[in-house]
Amino acid sequence: MGIKIGGQIEKVNGRELSYSEFAERYLAKNQPVVLTGLMDDWGACKDWVSSNGQPNLHFFSTHFGKSKVQVADCGAREFTDQKRVEMSVLEFVNHWLQGSVEDLDGNGNGKSVLYLKDWHFVKEYPEYLAYKTPVFFTDDWLNFYLDNYRMHDDPDTNQENNDICCSDYRFVYMGAKGSWTPLHADVFRSYSWSANVCGKKKWLFLPPLQCHLLFDRNMKSSVYNIFDDISETKFSGFKKAIWMECIQEQNEIIFVPSGWYHQVHNLEDTISINHNWFNAYNLSWVWDLLLRDYKEAKEYIEDIKDICDNFEGLCQRNLAANTGMNFNDFFIFISRFSLANVVELYYIHNESKSKSSNRHWSDMVQH
Repeated sequence: MGIKIGGQIEKVNGRELSYSEFAERYLAKNQPVVLTGLMDDWGACKDWVSSNGQPNLHFFSTHFGKSKVQVADCGAREFTDQKRVEMSVLEFVNHWLQGSVEDLDGNGNGKSVLYLKDWHFVKEYPEYLAYKTPVFFTDDWLNFYLDNYRMHDDPDTNQENNDICCSDYRFVYMGAKGSWTPLHADVFRSYSWSANVCGKKKWLFLPPLQCHLLFDRNMKSSVYNIFDDISETKFSGFKKAIWMECIQEQNEIIFVPSGWYHQVHNLEDTISINHNWFNAYNLSWVWDLLLRDYKEAKEYIEDIKDICDNFEGLCQRNLAANTGMNFNDFFIFISRFSLANVVELYYIHNESKSKSSNRHWSDMVQH
């Protein structure tokens, strides 16, 4: 079953766009866009890319080879995602290089394509300045919060040895040509941005108003790969979906809005930098997801309600396990962030009063 392409994602020169224009046109309207011209001074674009434009895998194996990372097997499905295994960066690079040699020799024999995903690179190597977050994405409540707090603390589990994997949503992705990510909407229904350090990606997007077309009649099971032979009996609305397409080139950054389902294919050997984040513009999407997932978690265990000592507590614990936070986590997050904003406004107000009474210092204060 082929898919219907109804349009292309807009491309804009980021150097000619102000933050207020970006916020008005894309954040507030929840619309995707590709930004160019924002990666020229990134260290990653120099260190991570060979002179021929290919990923500099030798640099990764020599500088970061001992890091343990999550790697997806693009040919193996596990529940709603690809099967993942843990290995070192060095092991991943060796597999990649071996696959490249076998492809050249014609002896690949269907060997699995591996895709390194969700590498918390910034958290693991804070002294290495791979990139600077573009100004359009710096109003990032999620990662600012996670730099100081956990989103969810479970007293019944040992989290001391899990500091990196639950610490932030700033990632590096690395994959050979043919690696891909199945259809999904982003965690917490956050925004995301993805910068191609090298390589080329193909993105397929579906707007939120059409996302119900991806599910079965019970809204429980969704399409995994839009290029599969999709059952019209199970997913009766799928053929009505009208997709937006984008080819993302090297040194381009794509902004993915909240609630847009998307599937991504690496058309070339690719390295990308990805952040998930949310702020005032899309916080309602986070809350809506929590409410929906809470109702589902509650319905799933409704039959043990009468024999459960703390049914609501169990619902909230399951919500945190499935979604990454629960109601308590969300309200603590909002409370802390609100207090921080009040304090900041207090200091801005006092600074403004100080400026008005010390005009001759204004140039120095502004500097």
